[in-house]
This record gives sequence, C-alpha cells and structure tokens, in this order.
Amino acid sequence: MDNLNYLGLLNDKNSFTREDLRNAMHFSGSQISEASFKAKLQVLLRSKIIARVGRNAYCVPEDGVNMYHHEYSELAESVAKKITEEHPYLDFTVLEIVQLNEFVNHQFAHNIVFVSVEGDLCGFIFDALKRSYPGKVLVAPTTSIFHQYWYDDMVVIVKLITEAPKHNTYPWSTRLEKLLVDIIADPLIMDSISESEFPNIYAEAFRKYVIDESCLFRYAKRRGAENDILQLIRHRTDIQLRTREL
Repeated sequence: MDNLNYLGLLNDKNSFTREDLRNAMHFSGSQISEASFKAKLQVLLRSKIIARVGRNAYCVPEDGVNMYHHEYSELAESVAKKITEEHPYLDFTVLEIVQLNEFVNHQFAHNIVFVSVEGDLCGFIFDALKRSYPGKVLVAPTTSIFHQYWYDDMVVIVKLITEAPKHNTYPWSTRLEKLLVDIIADPLIMDSISESEFPNIYAEAFRKYVIDESCLFRYAKRRGAENDILQLIRHRTDIQLRTREL
C-alpha cells in the first residue's frame, strides 16, 4: 500500500465522502483510475485504516477507536452452534445482556440470551433448543411472562425485525448499531436495563467504536425509535454525530 499521506488531508474532517478521498489522493500526486480507486477504497476499509460511518461517509478512526467485536459467552456460542447445525440456512442473530457490561456503570451478573429469528420460525427454534436447555427457553413472551419465568442464563426467542443490520463477517453476531437500537425499542431488552444507563451506553459506544450512523438510524426508523434515539443523543449525551445535524 502507498504511504497514505493523503489521509492527513482528511484527519480534520468529521467525515468525508468518496469524492473527498479521491481529491485528497489527487492533491497528493496519486493519479489513479476509477477501478483502482474503488479497489483501494475496499483495501482501506478492510484494513480498518478508514471506517464507514454512513452512506458515502467515512472517517479516519481516532487513536483508541475500534471496530466493534464482542466475545460471546459459552452459552451464546452453544445456542448459535445448535441453531446453525439444525437450520444451517436460517437468518438469525444473538444478543446477550452481558454484552452491555463494557458500557454500563452497574454490571450485569446474570445473563439472558436473546435469539432473533427470521419469519415465523420461532416455534421451530424453540423445539430445537428446549431439549438442550430444558425449562430455560421462552418464545415471544410478554413482559409479564418474561419476568414470571425468568432464570439466569435464560434463552429468549423473538422475531427478527426485517431490514435489521447484519454482520458481514460473523452472520449471527449482533452489530453494535442493532444493539443500540434494540435496548431502546425492544420491550424485553429495554425492561432488562435501567433507563438511567442509556446515556452512558450510547456515550461509551460512540467513544470506543466506529458507528455506522446511517445503519443505526435506518434500523431505528424501522423500529419506530428514531426520534427517541435522537432525543437521547441531543439532550442526555455529548455525542457529536458525523453525518447529520441534531
């Protein structure tokens, strides 16, 4: 790869477009074809030298800011493995409450694994999991049933919202953008977290990781939570969004 001097011209930008990047390359003396530019853009993204923060919006991550990755618990891994083995083509995601421990002030000592399943297949997944986790699997429970039958290491199966963000590398992993929306929009997950933790979760997530804001707000709109999240960011955090005005 080249010496990347052109990125210095973009460091002061909150975000930049493909055209901004190409202009910076040209200004630094790098004259490349459109095909070569597209290939270099993908290399920069894969190498995490730049990161996508929205539709045709990128940034040079600051020191200490990374791409999000969560090391799942043994329970979450085993649930995902069981589902994948029995339904290899099923579209599903796994989110666990302890996933939030790096963002909250009060740590979760007990885990809950939420499995979001496409279409009307929740019943099939319930049948597949109840044999391995007897008495600990609930399917699409109401909040009252959820609390009535709560167990540590409970597995909760819910319907996957269409157009939910998908992880490109780890198919069943929950993207950070989805996690941030679900804690606001999903009644069961929201009921498991103190609302007082929401500002810190958002502030820490934006401080530590690159957030694709277009992805975040597109999914939030799909779940009817776009305005709630904007109000949270505007009035209860110091987050400076890169791609839209508050």
